[in-house]
Amino acid sequence: MSSSITNDLTKWNDEQICEHKDDDNKLFEKKSAECRRRMKAWKEAEHQRVEEEMKRRAEAEAKAKAYTEEVVQAQSSVSGPSKGKQPKAAVSGAAEVVEQAGSLAPCYGCLGAGVACKWLGDIQSMWWRKWEEVMSPWARKKKAWTQSLVVDDDDEYEEEAEDEEVKEERDALGVLTEVLAVVVVEMWDMAAARRRAAEESCAQLERMLGILEEIQGCLDLEYAPDELEVGSEEEFEEEEVVEVAEEREALKGRSEEEAEVDKSV
Repeated sequence: MSSSITNDLTKWNDEQICEHKDDDNKLFEKKSAECRRRMKAWKEAEHQRVEEEMKRRAEAEAKAKAYTEEVVQAQSSVSGPSKGKQPKAAVSGAAEVVEQAGSLAPCYGCLGAGVACKWLGDIQSMWWRKWEEVMSPWARKKKAWTQSLVVDDDDEYEEEAEDEEVKEERDALGVLTEVLAVVVVEMWDMAAARRRAAEESCAQLERMLGILEEIQGCLDLEYAPDELEVGSEEEFEEEEVVEVAEEREALKGRSEEEAEVDKSV
């Protein structure tokens, strides 16, 4: 009878251990799925942010290109013709400058004669002033200064782009650190849960063994059935006690190994 009770208790203990293992596996699968879901959401958000950043950079580059073209056009309109051009071309460039100033240039004949134009009024002084501005070295300095401003703007834009990239990398590293911290915390929780389950199982086994010992102490050792002899009954009881003690030691060793594995994790 006691042997059957011991077998039932051992079977029940094995079932309990299997149930705890199944619960641990389900908890691990649940937390793994949650971690994968968070990583997927983070990747989607990061991909969307990168697309928006690329779009914003493309718009900024288009604006910078348009601004550069406007500056180049303004420089070409202000700088006038180069030294290799003919005088007629120079006159036409000067005429364009004067037209931009709000009046018309004198005719070519009056310009060659060096007199005031009779057709458009006395605007010779204004024309010579614009001509000196275009052909003087100061105009070339002004052109170089304007180009340097464009280069400074490009350098500033590149520095801003580099700062944005550094900031994005820092944000990505921060998110990755948070995810890793969550995973480590979940692993610690799982290890603690397994350790508690092992301790509870060991405590239940010790209680059951104590109950068995109490029941064995209450039994009448002098009772012997007719079929069995007294010597064979005593040998059977001793073997049963030895088996129970061996099972108890084996379960204790297994619980200690599980606890050491959980601590190492």
